[in-house]
Order: sequence, then C-alpha cells, then structure tokens
Amino acid sequence: MSNEELFWEDEALKTLQKIPFFARKLARKKIEQGAVALGETRITPELMEKIRSRVMDNR
Repeated sequence: MSNEELFWEDEALKTLQKIPFFARKLARKKIEQGAVALGETRITPELMEKIRSRVMDNR
C-alpha cells in the first residue's frame, strides 16, 4: 500500500491544519507512514491520535 491509496477524512485534515505550518509536512508524512504500517487506508482523527500515542510511547 502506498500513500496515494490513503483517504483523509475532512475532520482529520482539519486536525492536521492545527499543527504549526513548519511541522505540518513532517507530521503528515509520519501519520501516513503510521497508517500504512497499521494497514489502514482511511485517516481519521482517531487514527491520528493512535499514531501519535505510539510515537510518544517510543520516546
């Protein structure tokens, strides 16, 4: 699965826009990588939170 196969829900895009512009591109990349790693095709705010939690737990 590639990033081109991912669908961003509107609410997830709104959540992404809350991230400071200078970090947004990297955040989007990490979210998409996390979604692919989890076998997800739809990015939701809930999935974003799940990925964020996993990243924070690994620090």
